[in-house]
Amino acid sequence: MHLTLRAKKTSRVNKTKSKIISAALKLFNRDGLVNVRLQHIADEAFVSVGNLAYHYPNKEAILKTIYEDLTKKQNELMTEYRIVPLFENIDRLFLHTFELQQTYIFFYLDTLEILRAYPSIGETHRTRIQTQIIQIKNILDFNVSRAALIVEPMENTYEKLAAQIWMSIDFYLIQHAVSAKEKIEVANFRSAIWNLFIPYFTKMGKQEYQQMLKNPYKFYF
Repeated sequence: MHLTLRAKKTSRVNKTKSKIISAALKLFNRDGLVNVRLQHIADEAFVSVGNLAYHYPNKEAILKTIYEDLTKKQNELMTEYRIVPLFENIDRLFLHTFELQQTYIFFYLDTLEILRAYPSIGETHRTRIQTQIIQIKNILDFNVSRAALIVEPMENTYEKLAAQIWMSIDFYLIQHAVSAKEKIEVANFRSAIWNLFIPYFTKMGKQEYQQMLKNPYKFYF
């Protein structure tokens, strides 16, 4: 009996916390992080400010939970596609990365502001950046080993390229928001990232890339 009551209470708590996080994410994406107060989130989640504060005492606590959700999903993506990162798998990774960025768009548009305002998140994120760059470098090395990319023309070329690829991925949304030339499209995102790879294609790499472009949809099912 006590276990049943405890389970029901836990379920209610989790449901309330989930409502709060969903409401916060919606408002952060729509209005920007700095423009959202706890009262706004409480209203959106249909809970009192007191109830919200019981679960999340401040906006930083909410942001940390959202950031943890984002990084968990990023890790799942990298785990799925880093095992055999052929071009079609890399392209699929770009597609799902773009979709993830759309889900958490506020973080990519407000990154610098977030890191300045919340140092603990900033420290975690800076460490994460280095991990992501290493993961990209491993993808490059794998494709060199299978002769899809040329051997590194100069020392540290691929380390620098990995950093460039990371920058292009993580800051694509903000550069698009600043330039606002056209509607944001996943095809343009993918093309922008692949353009960094193209100068390093071998003959085999070029053929594989062209074949992927001719048959793009079969890779997404």
